[in-house]
Amino acid sequence: MIKKYNLIIVLFFLTPLKGFALSEQNEKQLYLGCYQNSKQYIDAEKAKNYCQCTVKKLSEKFSDEELDIVFAKKPEEIVKDTKFASEFCEKEI
Repeated sequence: MIKKYNLIIVLFFLTPLKGFALSEQNEKQLYLGCYQNSKQYIDAEKAKNYCQCTVKKLSEKFSDEELDIVFAKKPEEIVKDTKFASEFCEKEI
């Protein structure tokens, strides 16, 4: 089950973003990328809750600059750096 969520989070971060700045528009883009990938693996309502939670947790931990650095890493490193959010949100849904 965790591997499925790790895959979702990697796909979520590989969704192209233009100048991530935690603006409302970019949060929406993050959410939409997450939701499109997540609903392939979990039902739509759970995907909605998971993605809202994930965006919120990442926003709480990382500054805009820090997120840019995270997104520039290899997928394995992205998973490592963001695992806290996926594990927390996985329990919440």
